[in-house]
Amino acid sequence: MKKNRYTCSPSSSPLRDRKLFASRAYRFLEKTREHILQGLSPGGIYQDVWFRDASYILKDWFLSGNVDGTMQQIYHIWSHQIIPGGAEKLVYGRGSPEMKFKSKELSTSTRSKFEGALPTTTYQAGFSEIYGQNPDIDSTSLMISTTSWILARFLNYKENKRQKTQEGPLYEGFSILQPSSIIASEHAPNHVSTHLLSKADITDPFKGAEFAVPHMLKAIEYLKRRDVDNDGLLEQNYNEDWMDTALRTGKIVYSQACWILALKDFSSLLATFGMDKEAIKLIQLADRTACGVEKKLWSKEDSCYIDLQEPGRRERQPYRLLTQDVSLYLIAISQNTSNDSLRIHHQYHYNKEQSQGSKIMHEHLHNRAIRTLDTMRKRTWKEKWPLSTETELKRTGPWILKPYQYHNHAFWPWTTGIEMLARSRFNKIQECDILLSRLSSDDGDPHPQTFYEWINPITGEGAGAYPFRTGISAIRLALADVVEKVKMYTDQRPTLR
Repeated sequence: MKKNRYTCSPSSSPLRDRKLFASRAYRFLEKTREHILQGLSPGGIYQDVWFRDASYILKDWFLSGNVDGTMQQIYHIWSHQIIPGGAEKLVYGRGSPEMKFKSKELSTSTRSKFEGALPTTTYQAGFSEIYGQNPDIDSTSLMISTTSWILARFLNYKENKRQKTQEGPLYEGFSILQPSSIIASEHAPNHVSTHLLSKADITDPFKGAEFAVPHMLKAIEYLKRRDVDNDGLLEQNYNEDWMDTALRTGKIVYSQACWILALKDFSSLLATFGMDKEAIKLIQLADRTACGVEKKLWSKEDSCYIDLQEPGRRERQPYRLLTQDVSLYLIAISQNTSNDSLRIHHQYHYNKEQSQGSKIMHEHLHNRAIRTLDTMRKRTWKEKWPLSTETELKRTGPWILKPYQYHNHAFWPWTTGIEMLARSRFNKIQECDILLSRLSSDDGDPHPQTFYEWINPITGEGAGAYPFRTGISAIRLALADVVEKVKMYTDQRPTLR
């Protein structure tokens, strides 16, 4: 009888299994790094910058040591924020059935309505696009989260360096995804050195925060307006998230997760500056959103979180569909907690006072998170592949998709990276190992399919952009979280096999 490599033998141990996984993860990180640093666009056929995708790639850049490039791109991205009377050409509506899938230029009044949001894409041709009828919730939210996370981490590093009386080891945050640092070597180069000051206005984190914080405050105000019925949950119209053909509308779990991430990480950045009152307000808003998810988007029947889609005028009735991206909510509720091995460290606490949302999360979230992950494994893992949707989509638009194509019941390395991170947060390391096996060999060398945008689970053929940097970065960030847990668990770094 053939031995199942995912079943512990009598001679194996959790410690040994974790170390073997970490060895594979380090190999994967080493073999994929060159693809990430080639640009901020998603890659392949996509040569322009998508802000939701950039949020993953930028965090990867930062943790890989490309601090200069990361800080420069933060300035560049937030300079595209929508403002009344702005000079940049903006178009919208190409992904909206309400607008007959046709683009039109933003009017002055519409531009004012969208003030504070980020567009979906900025093109090299010199204009930007909002893909749907309204700006994406995820594009703006994820960029708030990533910008705040990077700046807070950078500021903490600078403060730690200032307080030290002698030169210490390279700050962990800049070396996690750096192969020469991952391999425990005394010859690892110090990538965070005095050359950072060569472009002081760009690379100084205080000046970066001075520029970005006002932009992010405006972005928060825009996103708050997306809660139309004041229940703590943001509503969206068709195709206003990453799954831009699935015609999702209503209260979407993934979009709430993006919003919570923005609020939590921005709160951490403000707390770094001692702005505790402002930080607490954001945390309370995040708790309110989480309460809304727990109340309206938890399904006892399905034993998981599930979207509450509105029927609109084009569907006869709403349908319930489990999607892989609900796992981002599990990441959001565990962000900057003890579950998060890459959390932002700061001095902000609630003291003895806790919001109602915190109490609900304390009592219910862990159990519901585990149940959701178990349900996902039962319903979205099909044979060899974990898929983006549990079944085929009923309708797609603006393109009619065949099954196993693009968002329609296909395997996405990007959302698999998100699921892997969610499972890491809740200590399901064995299942992370299973997911990594879909992406790499037993030694950690990436499968060729890993570099594609999506994979047909029937034929195993890759499709879409190649190499798709968003997917590669999402996997790398998940692996960073897992291997940090292994390092803390073993108090040493495994070596490459």
